[in-house]
Amino acid sequence: MISPKVLSIAGFDPSAGAGILSDIKTFQNFRVYGFGVITAITIQNEKEIKEVKWLEKKDIKNQIDIIFKSHSIFCVKIGIIENPRVLAEIIHHILNLKPEAIITWDPVLKSSSGFTFWQEFKRDDILKAIDGIYLITPNNEEFENLVKCVPFKEIVHNVNILQKSSEVSEEEIVDYLWDDQNFYRLAAKKIIGHEKHGSGCILSSGITACLSLGFDLKTAIYKSRENLNNYRIRSNSLLSN
Repeated sequence: MISPKVLSIAGFDPSAGAGILSDIKTFQNFRVYGFGVITAITIQNEKEIKEVKWLEKKDIKNQIDIIFKSHSIFCVKIGIIENPRVLAEIIHHILNLKPEAIITWDPVLKSSSGFTFWQEFKRDDILKAIDGIYLITPNNEEFENLVKCVPFKEIVHNVNILQKSSEVSEEEIVDYLWDDQNFYRLAAKKIIGHEKHGSGCILSSGITACLSLGFDLKTAIYKSRENLNNYRIRSNSLLSN
């Protein structure tokens, strides 16, 4: 059986806890083949980000072109990207190459250490950016920032939304999923383990891998959450052993 091929478009985090390296490791956990296109080089470790050096749009597009030239890729995960205008242009470029591509965007607007990637954004820019995306996976803060800019009804009309860890208690973690105007409360037992640098990357890339394997969206979310929980259990630090 030939493994599906998936693509991560994200930053290069030298600690390998997030970004391209983390996505590729997650893809391997699900036994799909992962390609990587770099959007930025981050000067960081697992605890802090000092600086981000963004790649030019043409360089991002050229990386995408040469991969798509030789390989059939249907599922794409996008992480940090310079601004919504660049995001819209990259998504448009992907869909020109592969109109049926399933694109997941993890809207990393601010790092867990407090580094802000997007300084400001406008309603029209966001609407253009999410046009053509299948799923976005914001955490609670990212979700609130997006709906402050664009009314929720306008976002959910265009894209599926997974609001990560919307409810957290001692017993369970609950994600909210809006799927084609339907609402689902996806509860899972809370696993005791160490918090991880890049957990959002791991969850969204796991979903991307599962979608490439043919799972429906809700099943993909549960399987990716299970993988993330296993990752937390295996280690007692911000990074896995």
